[in-house]
Amino acid sequence: MRNGLFIISTIFILISITVSIGITLPKTKTQQHIKIENPSPVTNFSLSTAFEHLMYSYASYCTEVELSNWTCPYCTLNGYLQPLRVTQYLVNNSTNTFGYIGVTGDNQTVVVTFRGTQFSSLENWITNLNFPKSQPYPSFSGALVHEGFYEAYRSVSSQLQVGIIQAQKECPQCQKLIITGHSLGGALAILCALDVYESGYSQLPLEMYTFGNPRVGNVAFIEYFEQIVLQSIHRLVNDRDIVPHLPPIDLNFYHLPIEVWFNNASAPLQYKICNNSGEDPSCSDSLDVALNIEQHLDYMGINKDLC
Repeated sequence: MRNGLFIISTIFILISITVSIGITLPKTKTQQHIKIENPSPVTNFSLSTAFEHLMYSYASYCTEVELSNWTCPYCTLNGYLQPLRVTQYLVNNSTNTFGYIGVTGDNQTVVVTFRGTQFSSLENWITNLNFPKSQPYPSFSGALVHEGFYEAYRSVSSQLQVGIIQAQKECPQCQKLIITGHSLGGALAILCALDVYESGYSQLPLEMYTFGNPRVGNVAFIEYFEQIVLQSIHRLVNDRDIVPHLPPIDLNFYHLPIEVWFNNASAPLQYKICNNSGEDPSCSDSLDVALNIEQHLDYMGINKDLC
């Protein structure tokens, strides 16, 4: 584990050195870039719901056998989650992308979860660090997203559409759609939510929490997302986690609102609801970027390395 953390820290040091050549990572002051019509967010954030989403997200790091039997450490932690019936796996070995779709035991919820970054995986690190952008949503002028994230999502998007439609057929009484993910998985969850609502293959109300995801696209992409996906999302940031600060704003990447900043490492359930800009300078953007990978691996006091 120590060797893994050393390698990861080295990677981020190299990122910082690369970015510092002509590009700096200052405290981010971005409200000048994003118009805030209502700085006070309207949010139904729930700590218990966030924990539920986190367990679904962390479970994606476990094996298919554990998920199929719903016996993974996060599946059964303190008996918090209902049993989940996995109905579809999302797998692409070329992009090393993985996720799952399931229906909760009470037949009320369809769950879509994307696995986050596997630090031992070169493919996923290439995806994370491939900064050039593409334009996957030509119907909205100027909307650009991270090319690597988009390619990873598109590699499983056809499986996803079939899987969500099938899950809804198996659970016609389901009342909501959960989409969630940690790290890279959170970035894929954002692209998934837009795809689902843009394509119209689910009309279920969306409930979406992400954990430590990197920035996904530019301001035009954020505006487009908010036009299509009318429900607010909750983007959790753990104190000084570095991943939400990448890619840098200097490269015109921005976050979706609403950030929920867990701003006290010694009190892991203490949080602040940030404003509607997505880049609230009084939240995690108030920090100088620090190389703290441990806080990326430990959200709400739960470490992701049980699997």
